[in-house]
Amino acid sequence: MRIFLEFSPDQNWTHRTRLTYAFRLFCAIHGHSPLLEPAERESADVVIHYPPGLGNGPGKPVLRLSNLYRPRSPLEPAPPPKRFGRDNETTATFYSPPAGHEPDWLGEVFEWVSCADEYSVKDLDPCGRVPFEASYVGRHKLDARVPHAAVAMWFLQKALDAVTGRVAGRTLTSAEFSSHFVIATHDVDYLPVGRANCVMRLGKNAASSWLEGKSRELAFDQIKMAARRCLTRRDPLAQVPNVVEGEKQRGVNSSFYFLTRHLHRRDANYTSELPELRDLAHSLEREGMEVGVHGSYRCLEESDGLPGEYIRLRKLGLNPQGGRQHWLRFTLDRLIPSLERSGALYDTSIGWVERIGYRAGACFAFPPYNFREERPATFLEIPLAAMDLSLRFEFGGEGKADGFAEVAKLLATSRRYGWGGISLLWHPRAFGGGWMSRETGDIYWKLLDHRWEWKDKWLTAIKFVQATHQRYSEVGLLPAVHVWGAAGENARVCDAVLT
Repeated sequence: MRIFLEFSPDQNWTHRTRLTYAFRLFCAIHGHSPLLEPAERESADVVIHYPPGLGNGPGKPVLRLSNLYRPRSPLEPAPPPKRFGRDNETTATFYSPPAGHEPDWLGEVFEWVSCADEYSVKDLDPCGRVPFEASYVGRHKLDARVPHAAVAMWFLQKALDAVTGRVAGRTLTSAEFSSHFVIATHDVDYLPVGRANCVMRLGKNAASSWLEGKSRELAFDQIKMAARRCLTRRDPLAQVPNVVEGEKQRGVNSSFYFLTRHLHRRDANYTSELPELRDLAHSLEREGMEVGVHGSYRCLEESDGLPGEYIRLRKLGLNPQGGRQHWLRFTLDRLIPSLERSGALYDTSIGWVERIGYRAGACFAFPPYNFREERPATFLEIPLAAMDLSLRFEFGGEGKADGFAEVAKLLATSRRYGWGGISLLWHPRAFGGGWMSRETGDIYWKLLDHRWEWKDKWLTAIKFVQATHQRYSEVGLLPAVHVWGAAGENARVCDAVLT
């Protein structure tokens, strides 16, 4: 549909800019054409109108949204949630409409996807992250598995169907997006650099399995692995080749993210100067895998920290286009500008360590909102929906819940509301039993083996960005032109947009 967005005279520039961002995103996800210029109103199929005024036009169906969202500094927390229900579907909303009136669905989408409330959180965890308990979902005991922004879009689509007389149903996908996109990713936190390093790491893993994983059996197995490593050349933590082999057997390519610096004890046991990293990364690219940046633990503390790590991989002849932050250590006010300076085309960091679910309420990819400049960011965020370690933390130990069933339900929810664009993270060392249980690694293969039944399309992050970029650029959310190939070109494209 061609949808014209009509503002109220009392909505200022900031208000309109934020709602326009949400409107464009809704159109990108649901396959509509956004109209914003007054001269385009006559060609619209339907008008979304904010009061006051009737918003009537000759022969134009009009959907009137309540004018409820009010721009605020992101340093101020969002209002507490309210419940809204219709057609046997309920959701949490930030703003409650008067009886009989339509909620401010664009305001709801903006609140969720911009993560505005997250900027107000002052008490970070010891790693410098926003803890789940302090997030909007955590504070208000909401269900993290509900993609609240996608649900708001679903309600908005249903309301548009009602005023236009269209038959309600799945209008989310165009023909080319008949599948549900799942982005397979692996953070490479360990490379085999020697026997002593492996033995020490296995010892630490055994302690973690006992204390955090609540599994003495796994801890003893890892102690045995450490003892065997003292006598043999086999490194049970060097699982990248096994992961690649398993994926190639299934006809799937994935994204591998590498660190380049060691500035903190929580960084990996290698740097970009290690010849084995260069050799492994190039072999992955030859196999059709993607190589990206795993931003080091402290890289966002310097303005050129993350951009410099992209440069380090490019100097090795690689072509990183995106990645994820190590330990998910970031705050959005630092992550977004750092990624833009890096020339990244995408990021996959927005997720929780402690929970599986939708941190931004989104089971779809989106450009994050840059509050400093009141505009969409120049890259696409592919939300992290689930990772191996979250299953241990959320359920109180190793194997304390059916991890496959939990992630399968999460993917089913995403499928219900759209065509996906979410990432899963399984560390290479999560396979083989050297860090987590063998069953944890098997969950990944089981999810992958169900992809045909579920009509899921698993692919690398950059292939997803290439496949969907036009959809976001056509609605005005991303730069219209990107150079996909040459290293460094994307940075120049982003610089041109920013200036």
